[in-house]
Amino acid sequence: MALPFQAFTWATGPGYAVMPRTLVVAEEGASVTLIDEYASADHEAIGMANGVVELVVGRGASVRYVALQRWGRNMFNLSFNRGAVARDGQLTTMSVVLGSRITKSWVESLLREPGASTNMMGVMFPDGTQRFHHHTLQDHQSPDTTSDLLYKAVLDGKARSEYSGLIRVHKDAQRTNAYQANRNLSLSQNARADSMPKLEIEANDVRCTHGATVGPIDPEQVFYLMARGLPRNQAQRIIVEGFFTPVVERIPLESVQRRIWDALAAKLSS
Repeated sequence: MALPFQAFTWATGPGYAVMPRTLVVAEEGASVTLIDEYASADHEAIGMANGVVELVVGRGASVRYVALQRWGRNMFNLSFNRGAVARDGQLTTMSVVLGSRITKSWVESLLREPGASTNMMGVMFPDGTQRFHHHTLQDHQSPDTTSDLLYKAVLDGKARSEYSGLIRVHKDAQRTNAYQANRNLSLSQNARADSMPKLEIEANDVRCTHGATVGPIDPEQVFYLMARGLPRNQAQRIIVEGFFTPVVERIPLESVQRRIWDALAAKLSS
């Protein structure tokens, strides 16, 4: 398999504002993978990021897009990601959100022609006083389209996570098959996760399901691992890694996976 393209955006100093824009156009029958990484150092001064991503998937084309966000802790981050998928096209998007003070993100997939499909995934780990807000849209505009969404968050400290997802099925989008799931795992009694999955269906021949879970780490799992000689922090780390693994392992570059695991380990040890 060909190696993916990689793009890197770095905020060079304190108090900076960056406004990155990414445009991917995959013409008929084309296939492309892009790893889009955003990062900065931690500074006392407040910075801002305001990014836009547009993904155009032609007929029979395939686009895989991974956004890896590791902004410094005083960055305010706004991001908008929209993909449009033509007949028999396939779009896979993944959002990995680890940094920033506040992130507010919109991710949309527009399934415009029959046979279009999308797979939307997300991994988030706010800790301290970080706040991450995510809004997703699976927009079925034509018949015989498919979407699958899985967003996972682990929270620690006084962090907040807010997820709002919508499956929209237009009147003529018969035989739509859509699924939406948001899973949240809390490591702290002071953390809070709010989840609001929604359906808006105008067709009458569809299969659409959604669900959300919010809960603490299972004490029996922690006890099981500690009974076998592991300290509590290492037991929690194994559980968190197991929670994230089904999503992270789908990132198409091993070096990016390692950076994510290193960043997660740093959060768990802080």
